[in-house]
Amino acid sequence: MSNGILTEMTIEDVRAFDPEVVAIGVGSVEPHGPVLPYGTDYWQADASVRRGVILANESGARALMYPTLPIGNNANFKAFPFACRIRVQTLMQMLLDIINALAEDGIRKIVLFDGHGGNTDTLRATLRANVDAHRPGQGPFVCITSYPPAPASLVEDSSDHGGESEVSRMLYLREDLVRKDKFDNFPWGKKPAVEALTDEGVYFVKPWHLHVPASAGGDVRKASAEKGKGLIENAAEHLARLLTQLSKTPWSETFPY
Repeated sequence: MSNGILTEMTIEDVRAFDPEVVAIGVGSVEPHGPVLPYGTDYWQADASVRRGVILANESGARALMYPTLPIGNNANFKAFPFACRIRVQTLMQMLLDIINALAEDGIRKIVLFDGHGGNTDTLRATLRANVDAHRPGQGPFVCITSYPPAPASLVEDSSDHGGESEVSRMLYLREDLVRKDKFDNFPWGKKPAVEALTDEGVYFVKPWHLHVPASAGGDVRKASAEKGKGLIENAAEHLARLLTQLSKTPWSETFPY
């Protein structure tokens, strides 16, 4: 039986597998401080989706892993060198093209795995554009998931970029790319002079060279490969549950209701 990883399958494998649901990792290539490589978001998303698809198929799903997208939205990283980026409209159109191509191949259920915070708003807008393009019940069903909340035992110092959780995942996935000699407590940058911008419900695009001057923030000195394995498995099990239920629920014009 195939493990559902499209890039490793032949055309005969795919036809025999007859996938019911497709998972697509959407990552990023960007600076992650002195410790982590630029490809951190790509490696993490790719591994989480791969493991999630395999677990789902072991539970009787017919889930297919689409190649992980490495480049996303990074407008707030422009002050750092080689923060790979495409426009919001470009990522959105690329995702819509992929969704349409999958629909032409008979796929009606698609999961986008959000592996980079800068992509989130675009992914949500993509879902609305997909729904808007079809009459009710006629287009493919698309949903978004991401990393679930980490158990407290696995992350002692929370960070929204390049911190303990990401270093732990990369120690597990690609220890050869982690600069252990650079481990430190990386400082957070300036706070807005307009205090009301920090109120709940107020949103703006943070300039990350001011928010995280080192392009990473938080204490990474307690990161470990063991924690990283737990974090990847946690994400994979979360995704596998979704893929399995989507795969086993019959399609109808009122799906998923």
